[in-house]
Amino acid sequence: MKIKILVIAILFITSCSSIQKSDNVISLNTLIEKSKLDYKIRSLPKEIHLFFLQTEEVSSLPAEVQGFVTNSYHYNSEISYRPQILLFPMKNGECIVQESNADLNVVFYLSTKKNNTSLKKCFQKLPKSKTLFISKNSDNFGFDSAFIVSREEEKRKLIKEMEAFADKFIVIDEINNIDNDSVMRLLKEEEKQIIGSKTFNYAESSQDFFSEILKVNRSKERLRKLSRRISKPIEGNLRIREDVNSFFFSINLEQARNLKPALDYVSERNFNIFILNSWESNDYYKYVEKDLNGSVHSDFPIMMPIEMPKFISDEKRSREFAIGYDTYEIILLKYGSVKTRNHTYKGLSGKINIQGNEIKRSAYLFEINQTGIEIL
Repeated sequence: MKIKILVIAILFITSCSSIQKSDNVISLNTLIEKSKLDYKIRSLPKEIHLFFLQTEEVSSLPAEVQGFVTNSYHYNSEISYRPQILLFPMKNGECIVQESNADLNVVFYLSTKKNNTSLKKCFQKLPKSKTLFISKNSDNFGFDSAFIVSREEEKRKLIKEMEAFADKFIVIDEINNIDNDSVMRLLKEEEKQIIGSKTFNYAESSQDFFSEILKVNRSKERLRKLSRRISKPIEGNLRIREDVNSFFFSINLEQARNLKPALDYVSERNFNIFILNSWESNDYYKYVEKDLNGSVHSDFPIMMPIEMPKFISDEKRSREFAIGYDTYEIILLKYGSVKTRNHTYKGLSGKINIQGNEIKRSAYLFEINQTGIEIL
């Protein structure tokens, strides 16, 4: 069923003019920037069909659709572009795609599941030349024009640009996000030495977890044995393994705030810590993250404590909202501008460059220190 777009409460405040303009210094205030280009209004699609996944239990619009609508509302007044947007919720994976006469079909497939055969057949009904496909994984479902927003970009960015002296790694992932094989493969490609890997279970103690990894208990056992042998109590510093200088965490932000201090406490050493958010939740970074001091991350700008447009409240701060918001911007750049060749749009999901059908997104790398977040 076609549902005409409703201008709901999320759209009641003015536009993105509050987004800071960039300068020559990369900082939190210069990460996002709307494109200052002239658009050919007549070249832009007049009717857009928006397809998205939705469960029966949820009645509100998904965050990606809210982001798309929010950016659309801004441009209504900025460039007098008012496309007719029709919504097609695909509830519980139901295929509702029929012959479409829209100028542009936009498909949000933000499930992390790959090789969905039924939906793949469903989407094949859409004309490739008039469809923009947005996905969270590497599968573009055969569409030539696709905006792939995969966590692999952040993973590669983090591993590719880590310091040369961070070369002996232990990889930590979590039970809801077991991807240590993928991380270790990329580390080996960068000629890093893998000392070991382990999956953290939420039920176990984080201090016991690292005591086992760093072999602290073996040091305690040696002291006890020596004490019994000479029949005298012995005091000494616990020794931890010395064949590791770096840790790679592939976990959610909440667990990172738990595990990093535990590692610091058990080891009493400053390891190189690289943290890749699992994307299992939309927890965002605070201005001061004392528990994560000294760690290096890669993530969406919207998840950092940046100055956002006033109409994007904390409740709407999510990667899905950023993807929808940036998708609308991509439509303007792709179909309405002639100057996109060397143009980089600084979006809520990262830096985006468009070359024909190819849409590339680049992630940011940042370090958390005592004073806040520093973009690297």
